[in-house]
Amino acid sequence: MTRRRRAKLVFKRLNKKYSKFPSTGLKNWKGSWQFLFCVILSAQTTDEQINKIAKHLFRKFKTIKAFAEAPTKDIEKQIKSAGFFRVKARYLKKSAIGILTNFKGKVPRGIEELVELPGVARKTANVYQQVIFNKSEGIAVDTHVARMSRRLNLSRRKSANHIEQDLMKIFPKSKYHRINPILFWHGRTICLARKPQCEKCNLNDFCPSAFTLN
Repeated sequence: MTRRRRAKLVFKRLNKKYSKFPSTGLKNWKGSWQFLFCVILSAQTTDEQINKIAKHLFRKFKTIKAFAEAPTKDIEKQIKSAGFFRVKARYLKKSAIGILTNFKGKVPRGIEELVELPGVARKTANVYQQVIFNKSEGIAVDTHVARMSRRLNLSRRKSANHIEQDLMKIFPKSKYHRINPILFWHGRTICLARKPQCEKCNLNDFCPSAFTLN
């Protein structure tokens, strides 16, 4: 089976299965800039933890201007339970300043503009586009997407950027915004890192790794 054919089957089955699942596990945000900041914070931190942080973070800093003007130490206090919180506090402050200075206070729409903001890599920008605009110029590759891409032999490469390039070649651009959500939820609920539940997987009839990893 070719990768393109396998990709078509993966999309057909998983998109149907996870059609009612949210596009992201991140909650407790309102509006585009709050979501962007949640995605920046979520690097190497669980969505559940960021959801807890967001509850009080956006009550403390209610606007982009508030983040831009806040001492970095004050932001650190609010996000201390996030991984690499000191670095992320600087990212939030500098991104807020960048949005105000370079984009008239509005989060930019395009990938090239988004990655100009501190703490925003391609993955962050892709997730932002897929959730806020229901479309994307690329495919966000997180740990779940990377793991499933290799197990399904959609890509054999290791870096997120290289995996994204491979996926963009075999999935139609109109589907880019759905690839991360369906692979994310399948990787989180069925195709687990340590003990994949192959017996419950609706891809096990053609997955190259089925029943080989337990």
